[in-house]
Amino acid sequence: MEVTNTNVYNLAEALVASGLPMNADYDAEKFQEDAERIYGAGVMYHEDENGHPTNLSEIKRAIRLVNAGDDNSGHKNFLTGILVSFNVTASNVWWMQFERYHFIQIVSSQSKMHKLKELSTSLKALELLSYDDITWFDDSIEAYKRGEIDETDLIYTCPMGLQLTAHCTTNYMQLRTIYKQRKSHKLPEWKKFCNWIKTLPYAEEFITGKEDGEEKSK
Repeated sequence: MEVTNTNVYNLAEALVASGLPMNADYDAEKFQEDAERIYGAGVMYHEDENGHPTNLSEIKRAIRLVNAGDDNSGHKNFLTGILVSFNVTASNVWWMQFERYHFIQIVSSQSKMHKLKELSTSLKALELLSYDDITWFDDSIEAYKRGEIDETDLIYTCPMGLQLTAHCTTNYMQLRTIYKQRKSHKLPEWKKFCNWIKTLPYAEEFITGKEDGEEKSK
């Protein structure tokens, strides 16, 4: 499991938008100015003097909303506006579990069929499989080479350990759900993915919450 090429978008705009429900008068220019002020304060990287969320009113409001009610209350809906893109390389079994989440877009991914065909000709590709996968899948590869089975047959013998990479987009609200459901999952890849979530800007405040026994970063 590896997560690379991470980008976070629209963070400041989502923080400003979190105040719209209580704002009777909308000013487009002020909305933009407020977003630019937040970005200018360096909040994306916790660059205030104490290494802690800045005292900007938008940050304070966002933290209050995250801590108000459960996840279905609507208070946290601004989190859907904080967008994240990333590349994930993970096993076939992890992808099958990951794809159950509805608010993640797999923008583009490696073809399972092409990857399996590569396994029949590339020793480097075989290194992406576990030892057990190689042991039983080798028979399918040899049968494919001899023309005894076709591409369709080959894909039905796809190893669960096959590593595939995809580019994905999602948002903080969905990552909050994933973290809650998967942080203690037995599959090691979920542990790695949840550790990556922790590295996102304001992950503790908006996604993971303070872990038991974990001190607030100073």
